[in-house]
Amino acid sequence: MAILASLVALWAGLSPAWGLSAAAAKVDITPDLTRHRIYMAGFGAAGRKPKGVHDPLYARLLVLRDGERTVGVVGLDILGLYRDDVEDIRRLSGLSGPGRYLFVAATHDHSGPDTLGLWGPVPGFSGVAAAYHREMKEKIAEALRKLEAQLTDVSLSADQDQLDSRELCTDSRDPVVIDPDLAVLSLRDGRGRTVATVVNWACHPEALGRDNRLLTADFPGALCADIEKATGGACLYLNGAIGGLLTPEIIPGQDGFAEARRIGAKVAGAALRLAAKTKTYKRRPNLSFQSHKVLIPVENSRYLLFLPALTFGHQLMDAFGRPLPRWKTYWLPIKHALAGLRPEERPWIETEVAIIDVGHARLLGFPGEVFPELLIGGYDGRYKGSHPLIKPGNPNPPDLVHAPGPPYLKELYGARHHVNLFVGLANDEVGYIVPEYDFKVRKNLLMTPHMPGDHYEETNSVGPSATRILMDAALTVLREADRKPVL
Repeated sequence: MAILASLVALWAGLSPAWGLSAAAAKVDITPDLTRHRIYMAGFGAAGRKPKGVHDPLYARLLVLRDGERTVGVVGLDILGLYRDDVEDIRRLSGLSGPGRYLFVAATHDHSGPDTLGLWGPVPGFSGVAAAYHREMKEKIAEALRKLEAQLTDVSLSADQDQLDSRELCTDSRDPVVIDPDLAVLSLRDGRGRTVATVVNWACHPEALGRDNRLLTADFPGALCADIEKATGGACLYLNGAIGGLLTPEIIPGQDGFAEARRIGAKVAGAALRLAAKTKTYKRRPNLSFQSHKVLIPVENSRYLLFLPALTFGHQLMDAFGRPLPRWKTYWLPIKHALAGLRPEERPWIETEVAIIDVGHARLLGFPGEVFPELLIGGYDGRYKGSHPLIKPGNPNPPDLVHAPGPPYLKELYGARHHVNLFVGLANDEVGYIVPEYDFKVRKNLLMTPHMPGDHYEETNSVGPSATRILMDAALTVLREADRKPVL
């Protein structure tokens, strides 16, 4: 009997019966305006010089481990990061290689520093402060390494509900489709104390408009501050499908900072109420990840004219994934300006679609600003809220007869996961992911003026082919993830 008991104990020690452990923290990534020459991102073609700091910008970090696998999740109060930057943080933090993965998402804050090289002193010149950019990545990586030594056993609870969008978020492009889903994940230690809360909702953080000159995290900063105060744990806000364009519904005449606080507080309150109702996941939460790399062509004429700026965050390749020689970075824009590039001459970039599964929750990450109708449909008006599906007087309305039919992406997540988080701006930023049936653009070098009827997003998209390529990649990664057995 003693030998049998020893064998049972040994087997238990060797078998994959680990529980889920986690650690979370936040790192201040606010630029030091006395040391760094910063231009603010978002709004227009040129950057804005900040006059000060209204509230801090943070990188909020969560590390999860189940014994076999370690996954880091980072939420950043910035407009976005390119793939090369994400790869740098993976390498610096050690969260790469077998059984290790890092998922990085930006809130898409329009009142933070230029981290994409698109908002400098004049159009076409980078506004990135190289020293700040390097220090930010190093800070994040160091904090992730430290968190791996602070992991504690946790339980998981997760749920999702629909949030009334009135006076919170609206859609400025027809058809009006507002993703109502609010999802919350809560991780608590053995004493019931909150380690981290993850909130997933969809809206552009631009309650502060183009006239603002103070660095601020906008409504995600207020949202996370409220949740951290209420729970005592860290909060990560992961933005959703914000293309289309989902933007804050500002109460006329109100101050932008007050509106950011109001929206943040209202969404935080809904998230806290949802978290209070969630039930703890009874089974041992299984942790896994899946990433699918894809190549997408650079079709945007303006991007082709400014290829050196694009290479700030991406290696240019041919259609077979072979790196292009550096001289082509400068020659291709010249040839494009003089005679245009044939489709087979256009460069390609590599990006990724990724999944993280933890318990009964699934995070699907896309590298850009996805139109919500690609996820949930809504062409029949079910997600228009109190707005008309097509604005009266639209001179060039979308032809909904040609809109794609179901099933839509959120319907295909998988039956095993009933809490589905969709995360935009994940692991890269390739611009707007526009439904192909309504992709309309001028056939000239600068793609201007915009086509009538709200077609701004096409001019800030890598191109129409990206939509189908990324949607197919999502289906592939979902199928691959669902082929894995549930432990």
